[in-house]
Amino acid sequence: MKPFYRAAGWLVKKFVDPESARSRKMEQDLNFAGREKARSGVLDYLTEKIAGTLSVLFWGTGICILAAVILDGGKDAKTTWILRPSYGEGTAEMSLTVKMEGENEIFKIPLEIQERQYTDSELDRLFASAKDSLETVILGENESLDEVRSPLKFPASFAQGSIKAEWFTDPADLLDDTGQLVGEADEKGSLAEVLVRFSCQDREESCSFFVRVFPPVRTEREALLQSIKDAFKRADEESRSREKITLPDEAEKRKLSWESSRESFVPVLAVLVLASALCIQVKEDEKLRREVRDKKLGLRMDYPAFLYKMVALLRAGLTIRGVFEKLAEKGSLQERAGGRKNFVHEEIVRCCNEMRSGVAEALAYENFGRRCQLPEYIKTGSILSQNLKKGADGLADLLEAEAVLGMEERQNLARKLGEQAGTKLLFPMMLMLVVVMVILMVPAMLSFSAG
Repeated sequence: MKPFYRAAGWLVKKFVDPESARSRKMEQDLNFAGREKARSGVLDYLTEKIAGTLSVLFWGTGICILAAVILDGGKDAKTTWILRPSYGEGTAEMSLTVKMEGENEIFKIPLEIQERQYTDSELDRLFASAKDSLETVILGENESLDEVRSPLKFPASFAQGSIKAEWFTDPADLLDDTGQLVGEADEKGSLAEVLVRFSCQDREESCSFFVRVFPPVRTEREALLQSIKDAFKRADEESRSREKITLPDEAEKRKLSWESSRESFVPVLAVLVLASALCIQVKEDEKLRREVRDKKLGLRMDYPAFLYKMVALLRAGLTIRGVFEKLAEKGSLQERAGGRKNFVHEEIVRCCNEMRSGVAEALAYENFGRRCQLPEYIKTGSILSQNLKKGADGLADLLEAEAVLGMEERQNLARKLGEQAGTKLLFPMMLMLVVVMVILMVPAMLSFSAG
């Protein structure tokens, strides 16, 4: 991590002005939150945060480069076979790139791969009954069945799936059982017979009709692609019962070289690296804001108790400094005993340390109020400083009146926090209401349907 810290330190010294308003505000928040790193200033805080970001970017970039090298830059891999879909998975579509001998262009071919078929004995066992069928429309974009130049529509079911349909064509190398034109028809038109079997439960009904297929108008490139598709179709038909399809090695007496497309996850990995680096920045700032917010809330809640303790000790005869020393000692004992964290006690200890180090007592009380960053504490610090100069007569009564006001503000704050908690619980309560409604309504609906 040392190189990252050095680089981050250079960036901070180069681009961050420690005297700017933003830097002063950040240093104030760090001091207020009581972070250990605040002792060396805001520059160390920014250096550590940027060093973490640089570390993520460096190692993440290295992983991306390594992944790209391992995957050979995302290049397609040569292959001589592809897996066909298993039983019941239906026809699959995939794209392969193919290079034909004598052609500089690499073609990307969309292919339809039929699912692996059952044997006759398996079909006898698995064949399901279905309903009698209704009429169907198969024209698609064609004007009539006497001139078919685009694929026909062979729906698999009718009547919202209640009626199943099976389609058969002859010859299959001209029109397949999905309605696709897979072969090259004669210029004058080629006849193809279509047989459709409608089934539901144990009843079957079949009808057949003829269509006249004409070749679509193709460019030279489309003709080359069609020849490759025809070669693949023949290889597909020859290996229908096998798990793998051997890809054709030639078409139109010209050699073919196949490559399978492989997606690279390097871009996704790079995005994750950038997102992680951004999260480090946001996380550190959000953590600091949360610490400041929690400390201000704790200081507001502890304010009345702090004043009442001061009043009691002052009336017992202690000086203001003696009160602070006593509160610091008592707070330390409570923390060692496992009590809850008291933010006022932390500032009291800092104030006592300042006075022990030679800071004037009046200035230490004013610094105490400013460090708390709340108007009530700033006011209390000013009161203590002024009464130290004028005398402590009436100080206990003045602090007691301030404690009464602080208690009222504390009650208002507690009421506000309770309202916020109720708002946060609104969504879970709505979810519980939905669950209760489901528990009540579902049995009632089931009983109605059963009746």
